[in-house]
Amino acid sequence: MNRKRWLALLLFVMVAFLVVGLGRLIQPREAGHPWQEATLYGRGEKVVLLEVVGSIPTGKELENLLSKIRQAREDPGIRAAVLFVDSPGGSVTETEAIHRALKGLARDKPLVAAFGTVAASGGYYVATAAREIFTPATAITGSIGVIAALPQVQGLLAKLGVQVEVLKEGRLKDMGSGLRPLTPEERTLIQGYMREAYELFVARVAEGRHLPKDKVRQLADGRIYSGTQAIALGLADREGYLEDAAKRAAELAGLEEFRLVRYVKPKGLLDGLLGEGFPLGLSSETEQLISLLGQNRLRLEYRYLGGGLW
Repeated sequence: MNRKRWLALLLFVMVAFLVVGLGRLIQPREAGHPWQEATLYGRGEKVVLLEVVGSIPTGKELENLLSKIRQAREDPGIRAAVLFVDSPGGSVTETEAIHRALKGLARDKPLVAAFGTVAASGGYYVATAAREIFTPATAITGSIGVIAALPQVQGLLAKLGVQVEVLKEGRLKDMGSGLRPLTPEERTLIQGYMREAYELFVARVAEGRHLPKDKVRQLADGRIYSGTQAIALGLADREGYLEDAAKRAAELAGLEEFRLVRYVKPKGLLDGLLGEGFPLGLSSETEQLISLLGQNRLRLEYRYLGGGLW
């Protein structure tokens, strides 16, 4: 590489560092509030929109959602919240974490939930933290129960000529590995874990919907319900959509008019120059593929499989 190219490369690196530094310095955000507000409609005091769309989030997406819930709870300028749910559910642990955070928010400010097309299993679970639930008549909800999917790969490995030798200390250490079928003892143990998760689901529904646990257990056989059926059974309150739920949340907060806002990621100079699609990391499709390949493990889930396995 000749001298001119070296100088051009050095200049590019210096400019890049300068842009990154300026971007960090002038990022617009309030102290202690990592999320900016974008107005969706209306005027007056604020009602914030929180969303659970797709599978129950994990990893960074879960951290972001919990951060938004925390900001909504701590910001005195947010008078109420509306939770939009369009999710078939997901992991037991992440679902409970979201429910717990939403319950804390609901203790301080009115929280009303609105269903999209599907708010089933874990999607329904998180909604029970709300004071009231609005649902379209044709929405799919319910699916109260626990499921675990454990792919068995030993047959495929044998066809490929791959042998896996497992060394262990502890008789049940490789339980649920997918490299061999479960023994009756292991199946009983896993069923016990699932029973605990099931009882937690029942308790959350009973608490959130003010229903006796025995009645919830009668409803909690895994079946799905339409929005109309859910209202009749006490699993939801009213027929309606997101705007209806937002209006009700404002009413509960004593607001005659309101402005619905959504939390968005603050953008600095670097974001403006390069845009959100700048290829600094893996594409979303690649991330999803890697995630899928890493899911050959035992997972307890509050998930409606008709809403998508992955």
